[in-house]
Amino acid sequence: KKDYRVRSRDYHKKEDRLRSLREKASMRNPDEFYFGMNRAEVKDGKHRKTQEARQKELEGTIGADAVRIMKSQDLSYVRMQRQQDANKIAKMQSSLHYLGADDNADDARGKKKKRKHTVFVDSKSKAKDFDVATHFNTLPELAGRSFNRPRVDTIRTAGGGSG
Repeated sequence: KKDYRVRSRDYHKKEDRLRSLREKASMRNPDEFYFGMNRAEVKDGKHRKTQEARQKELEGTIGADAVRIMKSQDLSYVRMQRQQDANKIAKMQSSLHYLGADDNADDARGKKKKRKHTVFVDSKSKAKDFDVATHFNTLPELAGRSFNRPRVDTIRTAGGGSG
């Protein structure tokens, strides 16, 4: 019996409160304005302070100088992290080999030079009949590469292709 009475009283209190709020809302002047409305927003049906209002409140409690210092520290931390990330990227990129990206490479003076692979043969007739694909034991389509020229037997075992 006690439990029912407690729950009933609670229910009726909430009902009365809702009724009075509805009555106040109906009696409210639609042109009514408070300056607090400038720094508030309704999000998902709930009134909340805007970021600007929270910032001003924070400045009021801890002081504008402290907020300025905190902002500068945050900014310097972001800059430091950005610089560290840029250094990591540069380090990783320098360790990469841009194979096949271009056939020209920079020499010590910064000039472009053509890469070449010199193969020595015994006579001029062998030089005329020289076949790159047979010399490097690779497929003719891969002979022009200056990098990663897999051998025919490697291609057969890995891909099951025919050479």
